[in-house]
Amino acid sequence: MSTGFERLGNDSQLQDHWIRRLVAFIIDSILVSVVTFIITIIVWIPFILMAAATGLPWNLFNPFSFPFYSGMLSVLYFTLFETYSGSTFGKRIMSLKTTSLDGQRPSLRSAFIRNVSKIYWILVLVDVLIGLASSGSPRQKVTDRVAGTIVVSTSVSPLIRAASNQAGERFCPHCGQKSSADAKYCPYCGKEQS
Repeated sequence: MSTGFERLGNDSQLQDHWIRRLVAFIIDSILVSVVTFIITIIVWIPFILMAAATGLPWNLFNPFSFPFYSGMLSVLYFTLFETYSGSTFGKRIMSLKTTSLDGQRPSLRSAFIRNVSKIYWILVLVDVLIGLASSGSPRQKVTDRVAGTIVVSTSVSPLIRAASNQAGERFCPHCGQKSSADAKYCPYCGKEQS
């Protein structure tokens, strides 16, 4: 059985899938980092004011704990959003969603298992690399396999859509198949083109 790395080199759809997941993860990480920073500042204000008033060192609240708090908030953010809406903001932008293998939204337990590696970025990287290096679906990281989840496309990739607009091509927004620029209905799924 071939590994995900072997397929990744030759399969443009798989490359698109992982690029979209990476972009979605970056968007979500930026969002979580901004929220963590705001919360940290709000929490630090009383400590800084107390330190100024009493002369105690204000850094008793460990400033190096930001990655830990950001990781905790990431796990919470990804878990709750994937459980209750099927996708995070980044995944919505990139036309992706997380489902269980039967096509339903993941349970809270499954969403937590698949997102526990997001506590620290190096664990996410290891999770993806081991998933691609082992046999199984090349669209799943290890924690996806353990949780019984997969990330799927909800419509044609925004990356493919942008490239096709430059080349004068058109893709169905419902099934992602290429159609002629003047087609009113998709020849594959039959839905009206917008």
